[in-house]
Amino acid sequence: MKIAVDLHSHSGYSGGVGKIRLSDIAETMRLKGINVFGTGDCLHPAWNAKLKEKLKETDNGIYRLSGFPGAGFILQNEMVLTAALFPSSKTRKSVHMVFLYPNFHATEIVSQLLEKYGVKNTIGRPFVKLESPSAVSEFLQNIMEAAPGTLAFPAHAMTPDGIYGSHNPVTYLEEFFGDYAKQIRLIETGLSADPEMLDRIPECRTLNFISNSDCHSAALNRIGREFTVLNVDTPDYSGIRKALTETGITATFEFNPREGKFFATGHRKGKEGHSQKSFRLEKGEIPSRCPVCGKALTIGVADRVNQLAESQKKQIALKSPHRNFYHLIPLVEVIAAGLGQKSVSGKKVLSLYRICVQECGNEVSLWQMKSPELAERLWKIPESVLAAILSVHEGKFTFDPPGYDGEYGKLKILQN
Repeated sequence: MKIAVDLHSHSGYSGGVGKIRLSDIAETMRLKGINVFGTGDCLHPAWNAKLKEKLKETDNGIYRLSGFPGAGFILQNEMVLTAALFPSSKTRKSVHMVFLYPNFHATEIVSQLLEKYGVKNTIGRPFVKLESPSAVSEFLQNIMEAAPGTLAFPAHAMTPDGIYGSHNPVTYLEEFFGDYAKQIRLIETGLSADPEMLDRIPECRTLNFISNSDCHSAALNRIGREFTVLNVDTPDYSGIRKALTETGITATFEFNPREGKFFATGHRKGKEGHSQKSFRLEKGEIPSRCPVCGKALTIGVADRVNQLAESQKKQIALKSPHRNFYHLIPLVEVIAAGLGQKSVSGKKVLSLYRICVQECGNEVSLWQMKSPELAERLWKIPESVLAAILSVHEGKFTFDPPGYDGEYGKLKILQN
């Protein structure tokens, strides 16, 4: 059985996130065609209590909201783990991790474990300070032993706070995770990278790739902006976990990396020392300092991939596996571009979105159709919008300038 999953999100208890209702998430899932969604922040006491109140377990580890039988939820949160990379070193590496839990009992056990580590579980994304890579390994192993069935994997691997990111960089998983690195089977591509880029890093060729939205709202251009299609033996938590860690990943649907906020190296306009002027490295050698403000640059994912590919090539010689992946843009953004509008929430955009979904079943199904069938089904919509959808469907788009230093890339749809 094939299902579409988006297993990394945040609730209203994460910083900078407004109030998010489960009913809004479930409705967006229906329109998008996402079958199973990560709850986000499930260890936060208030959100955990809300999840227990509103969700009912219908399958092993899959929870549903009354009135939305097609929307399944998995208990999920993100944690930030930080550790000194060397003994007596002041240099610490922070790595974001996604955790999936088989049931509420597991979330209770892990919450208790966090207390033993002195973690203040007061924000949606707990911050766990550890002393060394061996302590990171011990912490993760303790979670797996205390809450069997829990799955953990590195989040948005290439962004600055990802495992391979530019903030206090490491070359190999083992440098941060210690012995636990051998147990990592899955890694999240993130919005600024795709499987082709990650497979240039030899160590990544041994891993499965998952793509998730990492969304902070229930909006149509956030949920399912990246997702993964799985072939599961059983449509429950254990079936999903098995598919992710073994051979059940059918395809990932990804941002074009140039759209991601950390694709290129540079400093965006508006930060300290850049009130009116930005700097983005187009190509060539990375300067030691920003030519505008004189501080260290935010190294982009494209340049960081090049660094890792060069660093690892002599130690690991593995052939890249075959990956099925597709670049896409949220449909509401494509419709807005076709109409020449900036807002993705205008009445005309939303009206046309619902027509598209009604004709194609849902957004996931739309992007998986062949172009002739898509054109035949969407004959009612304006010609400019249909042309934009077909161009994106056929990969005829780019982002120029690309994203960098926390700013998304600017979409340019090419003529079909």
